[in-house]
Amino acid sequence: MENEAIRYDQYRMKLGELVLNLLMAMGFFFLVGMIFYDHLVISLVLSLLGITWIPGRKRELARKRKELVKLQFKDALYFISVSLSTGKSFETALIDAQQALERVYPDKNALIIKELELINARVMMNMPVEQALADFADRVQLEEVKNFSDVFSISKRAGANLVEVIKNTSNMIREKIEVKQEIENLVAGKKLEQKILNLTPFVLVFVIKSSSSGFLDPLFTTAAGRVVMTVALLLMLIGNLISKKIMNIEV
Repeated sequence: MENEAIRYDQYRMKLGELVLNLLMAMGFFFLVGMIFYDHLVISLVLSLLGITWIPGRKRELARKRKELVKLQFKDALYFISVSLSTGKSFETALIDAQQALERVYPDKNALIIKELELINARVMMNMPVEQALADFADRVQLEEVKNFSDVFSISKRAGANLVEVIKNTSNMIREKIEVKQEIENLVAGKKLEQKILNLTPFVLVFVIKSSSSGFLDPLFTTAAGRVVMTVALLLMLIGNLISKKIMNIEV
């Protein structure tokens, strides 16, 4: 079971996935080179930038995986709260949550199910449940999971009403995740607009090149023109980074 533990801040691509993403990235940069420079050699050199895109792609896939785990963790908290409400122990509630999620999720290999399997297996091997939760929180690097793990550990040491504390904490964390989901839904349209705006300059340059033969030749055949196109590309990149930063709303 230990071999199944995942570090969620790291993403390892399979060979086929790596090759596919690399080809797509290199193809995109080659296309950008042909649109903005209309020069085969420059475009081929630019296509090599696809290699530098892979680390960012891995970070993005890792972020999406963490977001998925966060949503699944919300469902797990619901079933844990339901079990605790019936008077069951926390350890039993974890087993009930795993079984309930296996019935709810069509994918039996869902990340949260695998994590609950790992936690329950460790508890059965006499590992303290707070240690198993702390390991999950350390690997997933999500504030919601860390808060839940910390509250559980502190409550158990302090001898507090564990059931009530866990139920209240679960409700608060679930509400926070739901608010984040609502915000994501509200800005989804704006994110689509952002992507369209980022692609618009490429489309405009391509359309002008195709419809007005020779109109943009000074930009492609002179050193000054290529400097102008390079500056334009850099400004577009900066604009893309700023728009992503604006859309990244933390709760």
